[in-house]
Amino acid sequence: MNRFKSWALWVSIAALVTFCVKEFAGFDISSTVDGFLNVLLPVLCGFGIVNNPTDPTGW
Repeated sequence: MNRFKSWALWVSIAALVTFCVKEFAGFDISSTVDGFLNVLLPVLCGFGIVNNPTDPTGW
């Protein structure tokens, strides 16, 4: 499977872009949502890094 066809790669890229835009552009969002995104987005980025779409038995 090609890495660029992997859904995990695209989810992690979207999470990274969202996290960077949120941090550097300074969007003002509620503290509850901000706290949730601060936990969720790095986890999704990490999942995209450890994912191996070329191994059908692994993640």
